[in-house]
Amino acid sequence: MSFEQEIVRLQDTLVVMAEIQRRQAEVQKMQAEGWTLHEQRMAHVDLRLAEITDKLDGLIGFTNGQFGKQ
Repeated sequence: MSFEQEIVRLQDTLVVMAEIQRRQAEVQKMQAEGWTLHEQRMAHVDLRLAEITDKLDGLIGFTNGQFGKQ
């Protein structure tokens, strides 16, 4: 191969590498956004579970009071 051909080959390789890096950055951005959404959803689930637990504890206390008197 001639020197010019090697330069063209090297330039092509650099273009491919730049595209790979661009795509990888895009994937990392999507993963970060997905993780943020996951954390938001889990926070909501935790809040709902706390509310349900509180209601169940109240119901248990109420039924213990009703059935404990008999």
